[in-house]
Amino acid sequence: MFGDIELSIVPNEDYETAIVRSATFKDPKKNFGALLGEITVDRGGFAVRDPNQVVVGTISPKLELEGWDDGCDKRQPVMIRRVQPSAYVIMNGSTPVGTIKGRFPRNGFGAR
Repeated sequence: MFGDIELSIVPNEDYETAIVRSATFKDPKKNFGALLGEITVDRGGFAVRDPNQVVVGTISPKLELEGWDDGCDKRQPVMIRRVQPSAYVIMNGSTPVGTIKGRFPRNGFGAR
């Protein structure tokens, strides 16, 4: 969840999920468009899954990311701030560490 990413919504009849892809040419470890994981609605928040569908973190309804592994920053929670529709900045304290283009899956707790 660091660097520039893009969320692509996959609609289903009763729910949506978001595919997480790399949206940068600057990171030599991630090809542009590479599949990084998925965000799903899960029990009052979002579950962040890696490409193998293992849950590696959660995002609260207030868009606070709590990572459980190094790829999702298990050291400390980070905040996701909406700057305009379908555009977010990922903040580690007062330092921007990435961007998100797209929207979050449809949910019952109001996070978009």
